[in-house]
Amino acid sequence: MNYLDANFIAALHFNIAGQTDASERFVRKSSLPFLVSGLAELEARRAFVRRTGHSRSEPWQVFTHKLENGIWLRYPVAWEPTMNRTIALIERFGAKHNAGTLETMHVALAQLSGCTWFLSFDTNSNARVLAASAGLKV
Repeated sequence: MNYLDANFIAALHFNIAGQTDASERFVRKSSLPFLVSGLAELEARRAFVRRTGHSRSEPWQVFTHKLENGIWLRYPVAWEPTMNRTIALIERFGAKHNAGTLETMHVALAQLSGCTWFLSFDTNSNARVLAASAGLKV
């Protein structure tokens, strides 16, 4: 499965230079399901509101249509297992990679859900480096 980070989701719904074309190509080529965690959905909501100025934008409706109709899979956050996996990642990689708590939680959710790919354009948070170190394809 493919874990969609919020910035990858945004790239598929807005024209973002250097990201939209790459994300669309990946989606066309991948035969694996696309998964959106509750955490990524929450972050995407914030990103969509920031870009459009309101919460009921057309891009948001297109995104939620994909979730509601099973085009993309929703993965709810089970806090206890997520916290435990996040702690394990922090203990294993925290001194080596300076990834924030939410980014580490995204990697934990990708692992817990059985994803093999971690799709993200975030180059500032070290989430991609952490995901690769944790055995996910980036």
